Amino acid sequence: MDPLSQVIGLLRPRELSWRMISVQAPWAIQFPAVDAVVFGQMIKGTCTLERGEVRLSLRPGDFMMMACPPEWVMRSGPEIEPIGMKALFADPTALQKCGPAAPAARFLAGHFLFAEPNADHIAGLLSPIVHVRASDVAAQRLGRLLSLLDDEATADRPGRSLALDRLLEVILVESLRHRATQVDGMRPGLLAGLADPRISRALRGLHIEPSRAWTVAHLAREAGMSRAGFAARFAEIVGMSPIGYLSAWRMSLAKAALVSSKRPMIEVAEIAGYGSVSAFSTAFSRATGVSPTVYSQTARD
Repeated sequence: MDPLSQVIGLLRPRELSWRMISVQAPWAIQFPAVDAVVFGQMIKGTCTLERGEVRLSLRPGDFMMMACPPEWVMRSGPEIEPIGMKALFADPTALQKCGPAAPAARFLAGHFLFAEPNADHIAGLLSPIVHVRASDVAAQRLGRLLSLLDDEATADRPGRSLALDRLLEVILVESLRHRATQVDGMRPGLLAGLADPRISRALRGLHIEPSRAWTVAHLAREAGMSRAGFAARFAEIVGMSPIGYLSAWRMSLAKAALVSSKRPMIEVAEIAGYGSVSAFSTAFSRATGVSPTVYSQTARD
C-alpha cells in the first residue's frame, strides 16, 4: 500500500455534515474556526473566499478544502458586513431577501472529522487551502463524488454508514492527489515528499517496511542520493529528519494497533520497529507521555 493510502487508512474520515446554501447578492457569510476539515463546491454564481491574507476566487464547479481553518469569510463583494454562519442556519432565508433580480449563488458547504488517535497527521497533508478549478479533471471527479455522497446520505439503504465513510476517503484522496501535483509553494510534509521523485522512493520504502532497521544511509540508497544530500533534502521537503519521520510513523501505527485491536504487546512493539516490549514502552511513553497500556485503556474508555 502506498504512503498516502496508509495515512488516510489511519485517519478514517467520519462524522460528515453538510448542506446546500443559496444566497442572493449582495451577501457575505462568516464561518467560525473549526477543528475539522471543511469542504465545498460552488454550484452557481461566484464569490471570494477570505482566510487571513489569502483571497481566493471561486467560480461554478470549483472545489475547495481546508484543514482546521481559523475564522474565514465567503462574500460576493468587498464592502458587505457578513452574517454569522449560525445566524444563517437559524434563518436560511436571511440572504434571500433582495428580490428576484439579484444574482443568485448556490454552493455546497460541509465538514468532516478524523478518527483518533492519528488525526494530527492531517496538518502535514493539507495546505491551508486546496483549490481545484472547475476546468481540472479532478473537479469533475469530485463533483460526481459529492453527488454520490448526497445520494447515499439522503437514502436509507443497507450499508449507508460504510458507504459514506468510503466516499469521504475517496474525496480526500482526490483532493490530496490534486495538491500533490502542485509542487510550487507546497508546505513541508508528506505530500511535498511524495511529489519529489527521489524522496518519494525513500518514503515508500519505509512505509512498506516500517519495522525494518532503517538508517539514513539505507534510506539514502533507496532515494539514489548521498547520505548528507538526502538528509538535508528530506528535512527541507518533509519538515523533519528521516529518522524523525520514521519514528513518528511507527508511533502512529502503534497507536492505531493499541486502539483498534487486542494484539499482544510484543506484536505492537514489532509493528513499531522495536525488538522488546520494554524498549517500545520506553519510546512510546517518551513520545506520548503515557505508557502503551494506559494509552490503550484510556482510548477505549
